[in-house]
Amino acid sequence: MMIQIYGFHWSIYAQRVMPAFSRWITEMDEEAVWQFYEQTRCAHEECILPPAMRRLQSWSRAQTFVHQLPRGPYTYHEYLKLCSAEQFTDLSDHYMYQHPPQLPKESDALRAVWGATIEEHCLAPFSFSSNDLSQQQAQEQTDAEERTTAPVRGELIDLLRQAGFSDLAQEVQQEERVATEPLEDNDDTQILHMQSSQQPAQEEFQEIDDEGITEASRDTGPRGVELGRYPASLHLRGWLAGISIRAMALFELLACGRRCMPFGYRIGEPFESFIGYLTPDEVWHLALCLRNVQGPARLDAEEQYRLFLQLQASQSDSFRMIDEIPPTHAHVFMKAVRTAASQGLGLICRVE
Repeated sequence: MMIQIYGFHWSIYAQRVMPAFSRWITEMDEEAVWQFYEQTRCAHEECILPPAMRRLQSWSRAQTFVHQLPRGPYTYHEYLKLCSAEQFTDLSDHYMYQHPPQLPKESDALRAVWGATIEEHCLAPFSFSSNDLSQQQAQEQTDAEERTTAPVRGELIDLLRQAGFSDLAQEVQQEERVATEPLEDNDDTQILHMQSSQQPAQEEFQEIDDEGITEASRDTGPRGVELGRYPASLHLRGWLAGISIRAMALFELLACGRRCMPFGYRIGEPFESFIGYLTPDEVWHLALCLRNVQGPARLDAEEQYRLFLQLQASQSDSFRMIDEIPPTHAHVFMKAVRTAASQGLGLICRVE
């Protein structure tokens, strides 16, 4: 299962998409939803079905499902809360509410219509440039080299002192200290200096820079930031727990199924696999939790996971939980969070 996160245009979702679904479910007015849906990849793929199979289309089955929903004073208010982005989000925590707003039963067709609409109109794909990735790889390689050469430098300094070259040993030690001092402030932390109340106006659909996105990825929908395959989510969650309980909880809402989705989710289905999201305010709080954090080196994380699997296979007495393995995708996750925070975006997670 591959975990991917995307920027999430919350204003479009809350002010345009969910009000359209509310009118459809409560008032049987499907025009606005259809205008959104007919532009989606799902609709384009299903339009080639022969006439005899049109009843199998997601839109046709979703129409039938909505027409058959029970109607009454209680269900009306339940549907209103379900389709209000703000109200539903407040009540969407599985750990707090056993019965958040929901339909009497789930519909894979309605979920596909909703997911396809989100994919087409609400996602802001991240497109980190090749320079960003090459810089990260170069930094990781430098870190690995420094860890390898650090003992050698220490031995060299000791030998110089024993030979009576104390001044030269002091110069070498001073050069090493200067080379390893961290920079004071970088671009990732500077974005957190903006006021949390600032939200960019995003009333209209935006054109997203797609530098680095291949033609193949356009054919399969917007490109997200990959956080690895399961159990990568457990690695990230455990690592975040050691930094901040709030950061861990927000990550659970985003990627671990702790947040209910309006029409549920089904992992592995192209348009039904959105498992959680964060609002712009929640992303802001997550970025604050991570403002002074440096992720573990990818090479170290990979090596520790390999060692963990070896110990598990050998049934060693060494006890270590999967959540205690450092994540290999911490850097790209933090960059995605900081980028979304700087642009006033939410985040949404898909597991395929």
